[in-house]
Amino acid sequence: MTCATRFERMAGRRVLLVLLASLPAMLTMGPTPAHAIVGGGPVSTEQYPWMVGLSSESVYGSARSGQFCGGTLVSPTKVVTAAHCLYDESTMQPADRPDLKVLVGRTDLTSDDGNAVPVSQVWIDPDYSMRSNMWDVAVLTLASPQPGRAVLPLVGQGQSSVYRAGTMGTVFGWGDLRGDGDYAMTLHSVQVPMLADSTCSRDYPGGEEGAFQGSAMVCAGEQNTGGRDACQGDSGGPLVVAGRLVGLVSWGTGCAEAGHPGVYSRVAAMTDAIRAHL
Repeated sequence: MTCATRFERMAGRRVLLVLLASLPAMLTMGPTPAHAIVGGGPVSTEQYPWMVGLSSESVYGSARSGQFCGGTLVSPTKVVTAAHCLYDESTMQPADRPDLKVLVGRTDLTSDDGNAVPVSQVWIDPDYSMRSNMWDVAVLTLASPQPGRAVLPLVGQGQSSVYRAGTMGTVFGWGDLRGDGDYAMTLHSVQVPMLADSTCSRDYPGGEEGAFQGSAMVCAGEQNTGGRDACQGDSGGPLVVAGRLVGLVSWGTGCAEAGHPGVYSRVAAMTDAIRAHL
């Protein structure tokens, strides 16, 4: 995957969604979602009930329930996802998706399992920049609460130990499995090690590679060998450490490439802003 948000491919940056116009052969499935899980294996929403998908069948078609991004249930009515999932990358403005829904309890996107819950309100961090990928976070309010379903706690503000290099995290999604347009029909996950900010700054110094900024971003992946990563279609999905939401799939170069780790929104830097909307 080229370096863009993992919602769509764009201008050499790893993006998690792909416009329909850029994938004519995939018209029945809609645009390619943000990067998918590479190098992992299948899991279920029974195991991880807080894992949800974002859906818009009017834009992405019905073959995969309209899924285009991931998200995390953090309360019975609130989902945290990436801001860029809610943007139109052709206009660089918030997207108009009147049928936006959250898929709760649906491991298999070809099924009718669980609920497709309408979204009643969207908050996007006002400091989010699509050009820099900074402050890539949004909160969705569900029109119908989901009582009794387990939620995932946020990492605390300033809890930096979860980001220590070598710490293992797990990332989840329904995205591309190999970086070649082979999108998963069922939920997958993979474990990835956290990388030092200095390593990520070297890998993403700016220009076409994108610029890493540790104040709002964190990197994870196999630096030397590649092989494990999120990919198109995984944007907005959770990076989890020790039972806490610590990152959101955001951007990167390619999928699972050595020297090009995945870049995630650093949730600890955004916890206060998120909680203000819970």
